Amino acid sequence: MIPVVALVVSSCSLLISAFSLLISVDAWRRTARPVVAVAVKTHAGSNVAILYDLVVLNSGTMPAKNIRLIAEPISLSAAFGADATQDNKKGWLACFDIVIPALLNNERTTCSFGTTKANDTGFWKHGAIIDIEVVYEGRWRTHRDKQQLRILDTDSFTGHHWA
Repeated sequence: MIPVVALVVSSCSLLISAFSLLISVDAWRRTARPVVAVAVKTHAGSNVAILYDLVVLNSGTMPAKNIRLIAEPISLSAAFGADATQDNKKGWLACFDIVIPALLNNERTTCSFGTTKANDTGFWKHGAIIDIEVVYEGRWRTHRDKQQLRILDTDSFTGHHWA
């Protein structure tokens, strides 16, 4: 009877160890990956216009490769202000046409991303939200994250600050 109990205990211990190993490997793969976030940040502001940068940041623990930003067309066109001419679109929407080859962990890159002006006469409407998908490669797989870009003055979370 004792050998049977020992066999059962050994088998249960083996199963628990194997299950623990699988959980540990899964947790490690989820944390050891790139995490790419995209945000609109204020570059400079005045009483005439607010200038914006688009910031792409890898806050994960691994490099991200071949990063693409894909804008949802309806929300993008709804965000345009009066100054969204073809020439301005060509320059300020170039971020949706290129691939960022690599972004190391804790590294960021930026580009200019338009303006807002009073009465929505800038490139963007103030307060507009643009739905995007960020697609990038990690070590083991391709990640796809849906995010929103908000066109707001980031120098103050209330929208009011000292001039």
